[in-house]
Amino acid sequence: MNDIIISVFIVLGSLWILIAAIGLLRFKDLYSRVHAATKATSLGVLLITLGVIFYFDYWDVRLKSILIILFIYLTSPLAAHSIAKSFRDNSGFKGT
Repeated sequence: MNDIIISVFIVLGSLWILIAAIGLLRFKDLYSRVHAATKATSLGVLLITLGVIFYFDYWDVRLKSILIILFIYLTSPLAAHSIAKSFRDNSGFKGT
């Protein structure tokens, strides 16, 4: 039963990352691409890392996995904001 749960987490995470990659190819503007790259990939990494946490029974692997999740969720919004702000500042867009 435990192997099934682990497999479901890893497969779902891989599918979410695949959806994010397809979104990067299909979306037309930068803002939609950044949204696909940050939101869907963050959820995919979370699901895969949860599978790793359930699979390994070592405390150091679990601690590192939790730190990976924290790092992804702290840096992903910052990177998306920086990319979007850089595009807006360099594109000549003068909106509010």
